[in-house]
Amino acid sequence: MEGQQNINAIFNWLKNPKNKAFSYLIVIFTVGFLFLSVAKIVSPPGPSQDIASSGDTSVAQISTTAEQTYEERLEKQLAEVLKKVQGVGDVSVMITLENDMMVEPAFNTIDNQKTSEEKDSEGGVRTITEVQSNRQVVILRKGGEDEPLVVKKSTPVIKGVLIVADGASSSRTIEQISRAAATVLDIPIYRIKVLAK
Repeated sequence: MEGQQNINAIFNWLKNPKNKAFSYLIVIFTVGFLFLSVAKIVSPPGPSQDIASSGDTSVAQISTTAEQTYEERLEKQLAEVLKKVQGVGDVSVMITLENDMMVEPAFNTIDNQKTSEEKDSEGGVRTITEVQSNRQVVILRKGGEDEPLVVKKSTPVIKGVLIVADGASSSRTIEQISRAAATVLDIPIYRIKVLAK
């Protein structure tokens, strides 16, 4: 009963002409709060749309994944080609890379420069220049996933290649395998080692 009287007292206070503006603010605030609460509950969860900073680990992870697939793809393609050489049977290839694949993402750069002059009591003038630079990686949404816009990819340098093949017991076959691998990978022959299985 006492709670009912308190609620009635609040409604009477809000109906008072002196408090009309305040009561409108309370009603608007309450309605806005309800809309935000309902929107948060109803909206489906989606991936975060944060823009990555220039030193993000997401770019590094992309380059690592791309490097692994590049290396594996080269090994697989070279092994498939070498299996077709006359006198060569089963082939295993291992490629060592000298550096990582370099991925250069596109940046959205915003530069602000503000210059101000201060005069001291002795008539001297001091000029202050403030420079602010903000770099953010440009993110594209493809198929519901965010990924950075890549401007340039540079393939890693091949350090060495080890080829283990059936039939690589003769020097002629070893030379054929070495020359074929050097041609395909565009590396000097001294970076290639061929062993018999």
